[in-house]
Amino acid sequence: MAHGPGSGYEQALVVDDASSERQLSLAADLLETCKGIVLLDGLIAVRPGPGEIRCEVIDPDPSAHRCAEEFKVMVENAARRLAASTLGSRLPERPVRWLVVEDGESGLVELWTAPARVNPE
Repeated sequence: MAHGPGSGYEQALVVDDASSERQLSLAADLLETCKGIVLLDGLIAVRPGPGEIRCEVIDPDPSAHRCAEEFKVMVENAARRLAASTLGSRLPERPVRWLVVEDGESGLVELWTAPARVNPE
């Protein structure tokens, strides 16, 4: 999934488990200081704030008509992915709020917000 011009994530630092130690350290610093968004695998945007971390699951097919249960499963899978990632162990100690978004031509659109905070295990 490309996140180029017009994307809500065009300025995000993209990392994955193959990222260098330098990239992961930069990602951890951006999250700690709330100075940037980190995109894990191009599918999970980690947006830090002083009071919480907002984890946005980017819907790969926003035209699909999903029910709340499907969104919940997407969030649960993303939370497990983040927790298992090298980035997950570097997250600042803040509450995490999960939501599902569409990254479309008109910008980010919030599709669903988890009713309660889901912290990676």
